[in-house]
Amino acid sequence: TVVLDPFSSQNGPDLKVYLSKDINASSYLSLGALKSTSGKQSYEIPGNPDVTDYNYVMVWCEQFTVVFGRAEIKP
Repeated sequence: TVVLDPFSSQNGPDLKVYLSKDINASSYLSLGALKSTSGKQSYEIPGNPDVTDYNYVMVWCEQFTVVFGRAEIKP
């Protein structure tokens, strides 16, 4: 599970939450649509991936292919 807390983002169309292996999201897992632009929220990680391979959580606008925000995951 990925928990965003505290969390705040600008509003936009078609916002999704990704786990990404790199800063460019060349390899990523989609965790689904952003639930809210603020407040604590949780996202289940689909399947059984090795989560240590993913270094970033990203908020991504799929419609316009724009990053709205990212956070590096540090061990």
